Amino acid sequence: MSQVKKDLTKFPKELKQTISEKYGSLDRFYATVYLIARNEHQAQMNNVPAAQQRLNTIKAYQGMIRFMLDEGGANGQTILDDIASDYLEDFVQFKEQDFGLTNEDFIAIIKRI
Repeated sequence: MSQVKKDLTKFPKELKQTISEKYGSLDRFYATVYLIARNEHQAQMNNVPAAQQRLNTIKAYQGMIRFMLDEGGANGQTILDDIASDYLEDFVQFKEQDFGLTNEDFIAIIKRI
């Protein structure tokens, strides 16, 4: 378990409740932020159509997540950076994480943010 996953379990009770309501669990929260970081990296690396619009959308979701964390008493930027770092470590080691989220699950969570 990464350090950031351990840190998530130390969140204030109210923040953990908010996360559970929006994401289903702390694990799904971690997976969602990880997948957003992966999408951001892929959009930056690949010349995809409307890449800037995609990056703007990703930044907007990251901002909403950061705000929720900050409002809950956590350092939102640090949490997002640490999860993105976990993704980048996996990327350079050619590791693919399977969080058990379908595309539909991921989209449903994104819509609740």
